[in-house]
Amino acid sequence: MPNDTIFTLIKNLKDKKSLEVKEKIRKIADLNSNLLIYGETGVGKDFWVDYLFDISRYKNIVNLNCGDVPENLLESEWFGYRKGAFTGADRDYEGKWKKAESGILFLNQIDLLSLNLQSKLLRIIERKKYFPLGSNREIDINARFIFSADFDIEQKARRGEFRQDLYYRVASYSICVPPLRERKRDIPPLINFFARKNRVVVRLSKGALKTLMDYPWHGNIREVENFVTNISIKKKELQDEDVYSLLKRAEDFFEAAKHNEMSLADLEREYIHYLLKKHKKKKTVADILEISRKSLYDKLKRYRQS
Repeated sequence: MPNDTIFTLIKNLKDKKSLEVKEKIRKIADLNSNLLIYGETGVGKDFWVDYLFDISRYKNIVNLNCGDVPENLLESEWFGYRKGAFTGADRDYEGKWKKAESGILFLNQIDLLSLNLQSKLLRIIERKKYFPLGSNREIDINARFIFSADFDIEQKARRGEFRQDLYYRVASYSICVPPLRERKRDIPPLINFFARKNRVVVRLSKGALKTLMDYPWHGNIREVENFVTNISIKKKELQDEDVYSLLKRAEDFFEAAKHNEMSLADLEREYIHYLLKKHKKKKTVADILEISRKSLYDKLKRYRQS
């Protein structure tokens, strides 16, 4: 049954670059070819894989993170083992790959695999078979491989940091998910999505919403989720002052201003809100700005109406 939550999120994304990713996924959802989805940490690669699964013909999906299991335990966890294969193996264990039968096997963060494990994975992908530990009988793989990486592993392969032959097997088809700063129209629907998830009411002025859209979101979607989650812990309503708390340090503020090439009026508005968040008292802020308190009140009134 389709994941309505993910469907709602993907449906509401508005940015042209996200729509392009969506169209690519729709075209290859039912194929059996290997797929690589890559992009910066936190861009939502797992969301797109869930969306692909929801619209595909596949019956189930098994999500395995290549960095979650120590290398010496990874093969037994993935491929399973037979009783007596090693000390402590007091029963048969089918392994997690077996659970992907007739479905999708999603190997997340494949770029974290050691070169040794990359070599073993290459042989398995080529033959579509693997041996459980302690067994001399191969098991056929009847699953579609989908991989993700936090970096463009083609570049890593060229530098010798990732096996080139494995890259060509992994990336029969590849999709890059752009960072959030390159698809700003997605920011409002993402905020609304995580707000609904955390049961937070969103009440933002146009100026506050513009601040959120101009913020660089270096942590991408994961940073948006953390922001809304942190608000939900404290209260159940997202307001303008919560938005300005994003600018935790002056360095963050000026980095955001530089990155987004803000107008002088926007720069003034955001800087005043930053100072108010830091110092609390309007008199202190007026003194820093070398303006009267009346001038500060007039500016704040104007900003609330923007």
